[in-house]
Amino acid sequence: MIESPLGPLTLTWDDEVGAVRGLHVHDQRDRDPDPSFGEPDDGTCGALDDLAGELDEYFAGERRTFTLPADPPGTPFSRAVWDALREVPYGATTTYGALAAAIGSPRAAQAVGTANARNPVSLLVPCHRVLTAAGLPSGGGPGVERKRLLLAMERGTP
Repeated sequence: MIESPLGPLTLTWDDEVGAVRGLHVHDQRDRDPDPSFGEPDDGTCGALDDLAGELDEYFAGERRTFTLPADPPGTPFSRAVWDALREVPYGATTTYGALAAAIGSPRAAQAVGTANARNPVSLLVPCHRVLTAAGLPSGGGPGVERKRLLLAMERGTP
């Protein structure tokens, strides 16, 4: 568990894959059930310390990208959405429709929204940067208020 301005974050790391498999806000929608998280870290997972440091830098406005590999489990479609999300720059936004077009499925905005809401590595794959066609954050993943907070932080606005 990592403390953050969003509340407690739970990290899941897979030694076999050598990557982050989950980064969840404690009350996030579509969060994996706690039993799937496995055993709590006994202090020997250096990746947890590395990610905690990178998250501290991110929340302090000193980091724009993360270095730890993230390999979230998902369908090929979801993984395509998450790969496209990684291309949205820090402080910028896109829409579900634009993201759907970017992955070659221009009529799949709703499916993109579902994949975005089920993103198991929020922050590392910046789902908060996707807005509705009306330019508003939607409630999937970490929730609307947290998405607004993250966008404001990235843009340097109160």
